[in-house]
Amino acid sequence: MLNNDKTIPELNSLEEINKEHEIEELFDIIRLVTPGTSLRAAIDDISRASMGALIVLGDNEHVQRITNGGFRLDCKFSPQQLVELCKMDGAIILSHDGKKIVYCNTLLIPDATIQTNETGTRHKAAERSAKQLGVPIIAVSERRKIVTLYYKNVRYILRSSEELLSKASETLRMLEKHKDLLNELLVNLNVLEFTNFVSLQDIVLPLQRMEIMSRIAETIRKYIIELGTEGNLVKLLFKEIVKDVEKEKIMLLKDYSRNWEFSRTALPTLTLDELIDTNNIIKILLYSSQNDSVKSKGYRLLNKTTINKEIVNNIIDTFESMQHIFDAIETNSDKLTNLVGEKDVKKIKKELSNLKEQALVGKKI
Repeated sequence: MLNNDKTIPELNSLEEINKEHEIEELFDIIRLVTPGTSLRAAIDDISRASMGALIVLGDNEHVQRITNGGFRLDCKFSPQQLVELCKMDGAIILSHDGKKIVYCNTLLIPDATIQTNETGTRHKAAERSAKQLGVPIIAVSERRKIVTLYYKNVRYILRSSEELLSKASETLRMLEKHKDLLNELLVNLNVLEFTNFVSLQDIVLPLQRMEIMSRIAETIRKYIIELGTEGNLVKLLFKEIVKDVEKEKIMLLKDYSRNWEFSRTALPTLTLDELIDTNNIIKILLYSSQNDSVKSKGYRLLNKTTINKEIVNNIIDTFESMQHIFDAIETNSDKLTNLVGEKDVKKIKKELSNLKEQALVGKKI
């Protein structure tokens, strides 16, 4: 006999996965109606003129089955034509890529048994049709001047450029503060790695900050998609802030996780509340407690040099820890010389010495 208490969470999880997949698809569709596109220009003009509209993005046999009446146009899309056509009642059917106006003044008759939370006739038809057909449908409210995009089971309000820019700028400032905190943690870690005093907590805290930044970054990426061409400045600033963060995270995991590929996959699965508790990150790194000793393998520091990556990997495979690598360099180890050659040993020694000097005076390396 099945235990219902065990099956319900699995079903809920599946629903969440499906919903998340639909949202990802939705953001691909939003690119068609971002500021700077012809379709968005028309939608904004319709809203400013206090007109209502029902626009279907997709012309296939399933769409045709629930439409009634209207005029077939099959003409090239232009914002001016769409605005003029919205002066008539009924829905407008565009091609799936928005490049053609196929029908106008047509009536959408979706299955009335499909559940909807909307109250207005236009929005009810839009939500039911989107659920039934699986195509994007845009409803422009005549009275409230709100533009709503429906896609499958997702309902999304298209916001103005001004609102999006304000929210994106605020979120960028938050991301920048976290980046400053991360830089402080990494500067401290640099000193500890060169002096061989690293504790597990010194690894967990920057990883925690990086993962928080990753969550914030995902929000900003969505703002950038919605902003279209008007988000170019936000995009530039965003790229500058997150530059090299993912690379640093991978190097940290390679250095200190007992299974870095597992840790890299598991870290993003933590909820924000779980992420705040550093013990959860310690478990993901496959340590038993924060008192466990740690040692760097050398990926992070050696990859800050100009040494060939293949040589770096060979050194790490041979010496297994950064401290052993330091010892081999200081003692002019024959093992290291035979592995990489005398010329590269001198190069590694000089570059690591320069990095250490920078780290000890508190500079970012």
